Amino acid sequence: GAEDGNTHEDSFVIIDRTVDQLRENEFIPFETGINAGVDFVMVSHQIVTGFEDNLPADLSYTAVTEYLRGELGFDGIAITDAQQMNTISNVYSSGESAVMSVKAGIDIILMPKDLNEAVNAVCNAVESGEISEDRIDESVTRILNQKYELGLF
Repeated sequence: GAEDGNTHEDSFVIIDRTVDQLRENEFIPFETGINAGVDFVMVSHQIVTGFEDNLPADLSYTAVTEYLRGELGFDGIAITDAQQMNTISNVYSSGESAVMSVKAGIDIILMPKDLNEAVNAVCNAVESGEISEDRIDESVTRILNQKYELGLF
């Protein structure tokens, strides 16, 4: 409710909150869900001023790794919102946003505008060393563990 626009239509949507304000309000439902054992968290495309990196949250290492995984202690699967939404596709290429998301700590990239471009960019980033194989292994392990827990294999 703190955002200033619509991620489907706008190129930039801002949540103007300090980290302390986030802790007092926006983090509470995340903490509650994490403490209840949620398996997945969807990270949206809003830019949070308190993170000070001017990036949509699903592209932000600060949002995903430092706060969601670090401070809030989430160790499940982090998935982006649909990256064909304007807040991503009007500003970033599918490849650029996919690589940024993986580097931020995201496990699953939902609906990039150009799937082939996104996959190729991530593969190229791994081959060049921009993304480590260990980083990919972290996400694959989370996904495979979840599938195992659900009895999917």
